Amino acid sequence: MKNVTLLSRKQKKTALFLTVSVVFLSYLLFAMVIPRTEVTANTTVHYSFSGILVGIQARNTGTLDITDMTMNITIIDEDGDVDYTEDVLIGTLARGDKMTHSFSFTAPMTDSYDFLLRFNFTCDGKEYIETLEYRMEDYMNFIWKDRIREWRL
Repeated sequence: MKNVTLLSRKQKKTALFLTVSVVFLSYLLFAMVIPRTEVTANTTVHYSFSGILVGIQARNTGTLDITDMTMNITIIDEDGDVDYTEDVLIGTLARGDKMTHSFSFTAPMTDSYDFLLRFNFTCDGKEYIETLEYRMEDYMNFIWKDRIREWRL
């Protein structure tokens, strides 16, 4: 094997070009060819004087379209009582599409809450039911980012 310092300038450029090409082709293979179901959910919680504000963004980052998507939001306080519940019908999320939903509710801000976010959807004939669970506490602002992913090889 030749030492790197003994390679000519043309050989170094060729090696660099081949390395960059392999990395780029690998990314294209991952992003567009390998079939996968993937939903990225970004959730933000902001405490303010007018109430607790929640924003949810769901994005289809997979290679397959998602159909019949619904989202169930449930917020439970320390005593086990449901403070807020809502069902959101999203419908179809094509590849690369995103959905945003926001709401606010009024409750004692010094209490802790369990935040349940349930996604029901169909992708490539398979039905998914995924639940994301978070803890809201200490009068803080939160940002959560989760992925629901399944590979189909």
